[in-house]
Amino acid sequence: MKQNGLTKIIQEDPSLIWYVRKHSHISDMSILEHILNYGNWKQVQEAIKILGMKDTVQLYTSLANKRRSNLMPRVKHYFDLYFAHASGNPH
Repeated sequence: MKQNGLTKIIQEDPSLIWYVRKHSHISDMSILEHILNYGNWKQVQEAIKILGMKDTVQLYTSLANKRRSNLMPRVKHYFDLYFAHASGNPH
C-alpha cells in the first residue's frame, strides 16, 4: 500500500479535511475515513483505484473494526456490504 497516496484527493478537495493544513501528515486510514464519510462516489472510486481493491478492503476493515471508529453508521453499513461483495463474500 502506498503511504499517503490519497493526499491527491484531499489536495483536489480540501473541504474533506478542512481543519488540517498539512495534508502530507495525514494517514491513508484517516483520509479514507473522510472520503467515505464526506466524499462523493467519484472520490471513493478514485481512492480504490489509488490503493487497489485489496488494500482498500484491508484499510477499511482496520478502520471499521477500531474500538472507536468515526464512520457514520449508515456509511459503515453500506461499505460493510460493498466491500464484502467486492471481496467475494456477499452477506
